[in-house]
Amino acid sequence: MKKRRTRKWIIGGIALTLLAAGAFQQFLPPSGARAAEAVAQSEASGPEPESAGSQSAASGSEPEASGSQSQAGAGEASSDVAEAASKEATVLAADDEKKDSGNMAQAQPGEVSMYPVTAVTKMLENGTYTLYLDEKTGNVRVTSQKSGTEWLGAPIVPRSTMPNNKKFMDSAVHLKYTEGADITSTYSLKDKETAVSIAAGSDSVTVSFAFEVEKLYFDVVYRLTETGLEVTIPYSSIREEGKAKLISIEPLPFMNAAAESEEGAMLLPDGSGALLHFRPNHPAYLKGYSEMIYGPDPTFITQTHDMVSLGGMRANTPRKFAALPVFGMYRDGIGTLGIVTQGDYDARINGTPAGIRSIPLYRSSAEFIYRKNDVIFIGSSGQIPYYQGQKIKGDRSLSYVLLEKEQAGYVGMAAAYRSYLINERGIEAVADSSAPLSLTLLGGIKRDEILGSTFIRMTTFEQAQAIIAELKERGIEELEVTLDGWSKNGLYGEQPDHFPAASQLGGKSGLKKLADFAAQQDTPLYLRTNYVKPFGESGGFSKRKDAVRGMDREMLKLTSYYLATRWTNGNASFYLMKPEQTYRKHIAKELDTAAEIGAKGIQFQYMGELLYSDEDSNDYTSRAETAAVWIQALEDARQKTGRTAVDYGFGYTLGAVDRIDNAPLFSSGYIFTDEAVPFYQLALHGLVPYYAAPANLREDSAIEFLKAVEYGALPSYELTHAPTSKLQRTLEDRLFSSEASQWLDTAVEEYNRLKPYYEAIAGKRMTSHRQLQAGVYLTEYENGVKAVVNYSDRDVEVEGMRVGSMDFAVTGV
Repeated sequence: MKKRRTRKWIIGGIALTLLAAGAFQQFLPPSGARAAEAVAQSEASGPEPESAGSQSAASGSEPEASGSQSQAGAGEASSDVAEAASKEATVLAADDEKKDSGNMAQAQPGEVSMYPVTAVTKMLENGTYTLYLDEKTGNVRVTSQKSGTEWLGAPIVPRSTMPNNKKFMDSAVHLKYTEGADITSTYSLKDKETAVSIAAGSDSVTVSFAFEVEKLYFDVVYRLTETGLEVTIPYSSIREEGKAKLISIEPLPFMNAAAESEEGAMLLPDGSGALLHFRPNHPAYLKGYSEMIYGPDPTFITQTHDMVSLGGMRANTPRKFAALPVFGMYRDGIGTLGIVTQGDYDARINGTPAGIRSIPLYRSSAEFIYRKNDVIFIGSSGQIPYYQGQKIKGDRSLSYVLLEKEQAGYVGMAAAYRSYLINERGIEAVADSSAPLSLTLLGGIKRDEILGSTFIRMTTFEQAQAIIAELKERGIEELEVTLDGWSKNGLYGEQPDHFPAASQLGGKSGLKKLADFAAQQDTPLYLRTNYVKPFGESGGFSKRKDAVRGMDREMLKLTSYYLATRWTNGNASFYLMKPEQTYRKHIAKELDTAAEIGAKGIQFQYMGELLYSDEDSNDYTSRAETAAVWIQALEDARQKTGRTAVDYGFGYTLGAVDRIDNAPLFSSGYIFTDEAVPFYQLALHGLVPYYAAPANLREDSAIEFLKAVEYGALPSYELTHAPTSKLQRTLEDRLFSSEASQWLDTAVEEYNRLKPYYEAIAGKRMTSHRQLQAGVYLTEYENGVKAVVNYSDRDVEVEGMRVGSMDFAVTGV
């Protein structure tokens, strides 16, 4: 009889588990009046008791984005879910029966019984928001005092949810640590030994987490702000008193999580920005998005390669980087924009689609990294995992901007981030009343021969004057020129030393004449410099003294890759420079020389698109310290020459640059994302001018032209006076079509067509962007200018304009 009853319970429990996915598709986490009713029921009945038998949690770690390497670990095994179901399903039925009869009103036929809100203890209020806390879990609920809208740190889920997943979702922090070999994931409600204590202050609440099993301790501090919620992890609060060493902390991992049936999307900082729309019918995703803010750290080879061996390494698949420290969620008019305000140099943005770990919820979060890991090779022992000994210092802080109604979307999020840049970071708009064409000219490059080498003249200083003069004569009045490969031995010559100028191009006197001529033509002349990643055969630095070191303490050598296979080919090597030394020995000295010659700006190659650390045991440098040096260099160059420019435009450069080249206009196109959006452009347009990639190097000319129009990106070209064929057998393999005589007609025609539009939107804020119909997009600016871009194969009539197929139209100019 006992065995028969047990068998019935098991069958019933498994049935409930199998029905869980269907139940999730039916529910909408309560908001507004529905949530208030759930809270009232919870307050009346007290905190929800813990499910019996729910301590055993799935092992392993959260799945990580495609190609990401070291911090997230392996995905949750399907056998783990099955084990959890078989062990705990029998208890679930009995627990639910008890709770339904006590804490919650009985669900009506056809309705799904939900867990109540447990963050019911009022802790803080500031006139705009009220913060409630779950005293058992340390999780949060924030409510608007004006509208009653709620933002939940722990989602409201059906009672059919597996207990281990319920604890996983209710946990206020997720944690990764190591004891030497592997990375282990845990969460604050996984083990009953983990303790949570709360201390309320006048304007903050401190939640102390004690992971007694691992002997790891730290605080999370909550504060209300005028725009939402601030979450801080004080570095001084972290203690490691056992074998476990902290790898990362992910606070509020389910903040404003969304059900599959809700209307909305997840915003990821992938390239220009990417959306992952919520929907019940979607593929079974194995991984989500998990990328380092400001791109991977190349000092750690497993961050930039997906296969590593003694024989070589395979580079990650090409992808866009997270240029801004943001992420967001918006569902049914309730939105959150997360901004990493401290610790962004060593943090990941995680975006997890529904279905992973059998949890049908979409969620995004920031994961703060305290130790990085890599692999080293010792003899024939193969790969040996290796971790940083000391934690990366500094407080970590995350600010949630809470959004409602029409502001709860990617346009409203971009406006909120723009406000943060202006009001919190003090960034002032670059004076931008014109729309200049950006022209980069390649001076020269060395080509290795069987015996010796040959300097290839691509554009002499005199020829550069002629190109500028021709463009001026043809009506291009607004022009900015950047000179590349102008220094001794050309493009990959003596960097990070840049002076003297290449004698083959005209030498110091020729460069001075060019600068004077450009000034007479009211054309700013930028000198492109490389103080970050010089060619290995350059004579301008000492590899032993000036190059950064990897985890193995050896000089870190970067290589080129085969285009088809992405494996290292060893034809060329590069080194990353120690930031402080390159600033002191090269940058500080050369800025004065550039100013004396008459340069009106410096274009700093790599400083806006590559951020790294130095693992030299005698001279450790964090990514934050590297960024600080680059910012100082930008500010100094601005002061001495007048202007600065970088490529791609990582967020830390904002406020110190006057121009962003090669701004991200696309996303990576991950299988789990649905579309690219101009979040980057919505936030920055009117603050700093940004340019599309050179028009002569477009892969799809029509699409990239229209994308630049849609996103308000100014046009640019990268040209040479000599035929492109002269670059054969050199290291410059990007310029497949660059001869000025073949491109000036196109450049003039395209620029003149776009000039009225770009002049009308110069310095203006982009206020709106939306899709009007399939393949048709509208962009609006604060002065009323509208641009409609039609990527479809048919003509359309929208916004009072007829727009041809693969064309655009503008009004308000």
